[in-house]
Amino acid sequence: MTNIIISNGIVPVHSFDLWGPIVDATKLGRKALEDYIDIAKVTSIPVEEAAKAAKEYKMLIDGHPDATGARKGEIIDAVENVLKANGISKDFGVALQEDGLYVLREILDAGEKAIIFSSKPWDKYHLPEDIADRMGDVYDGGKTNPAEFVRVYNTEKGLGRMVVTHTADELPELIAATKTELFKSQGLIYVDRNQSNTREQVLTAGIGQFVTDLKQVDYANLVTTQ
Repeated sequence: MTNIIISNGIVPVHSFDLWGPIVDATKLGRKALEDYIDIAKVTSIPVEEAAKAAKEYKMLIDGHPDATGARKGEIIDAVENVLKANGISKDFGVALQEDGLYVLREILDAGEKAIIFSSKPWDKYHLPEDIADRMGDVYDGGKTNPAEFVRVYNTEKGLGRMVVTHTADELPELIAATKTELFKSQGLIYVDRNQSNTREQVLTAGIGQFVTDLKQVDYANLVTTQ
């Protein structure tokens, strides 16, 4: 695999989708869905509205393409705003992906940077302190919009850094990243968390790497400076 080449003095940045690569979306999502259904039974939420929200949230957990695109934020809000209003919060500590934490440490130990690019704001201090203290920012935005990737790229560029990879478990956002022409193919990484896409589908879409475990990606040696 050809390395990604950047100029000397520029710090490489590896971008990660939050849900899937770093947080076990299935584990937390199922618990959130169970809590939502319990609340809906004893509140004034219309039955049809609750059924629709629960169905779409389950589709999102399963990685269904109709739920992982532009409507993702709306689907999340329909369930999670109800949970917040009823005082229910997520325990991220029990759902952090072991391989995700491993590669974040590997990247940071190599003197490179890692950021999270999520659909919603998130506090990086849900991560272990040794990672959170050293990593970059958490960005949020509509990741099916190529312009959002450009925004993040330009923000990091202004800090003397260059976003060289993006890792996700959903194909729509990686396809959006390809449209920016900011990434080399090998810098777009699909991690198979829910078997929603085949290797062939992912590679045919122009995504350079399909893995089942993030430890299969040699992040610390993807970049060469010159």
